[in-house]
Amino acid sequence: MPSVTPRTDKRKSNEEPFDRMLRRWKKSCERAGIVQEVRDRQHFEKPSSIKNEQKQAIKRRKKINAKRAAQKGFRLGR
Repeated sequence: MPSVTPRTDKRKSNEEPFDRMLRRWKKSCERAGIVQEVRDRQHFEKPSSIKNEQKQAIKRRKKINAKRAAQKGFRLGR
């Protein structure tokens, strides 16, 4: 877990406000991937369903790319 210490301004000799420190802590947690890992662990998904979704995404991409290629070929044929 990332740790955050309050920053002090040497010229003014006061500490950083709590809300800014909290914001920095939240950003460091997001960068470390902690938030995403917690979200992923909330709901278990079977490996077979993950693979199935990946295959469907590949099919979808191929279909879209084929449509785009067909449209480009049609435009060039004019």
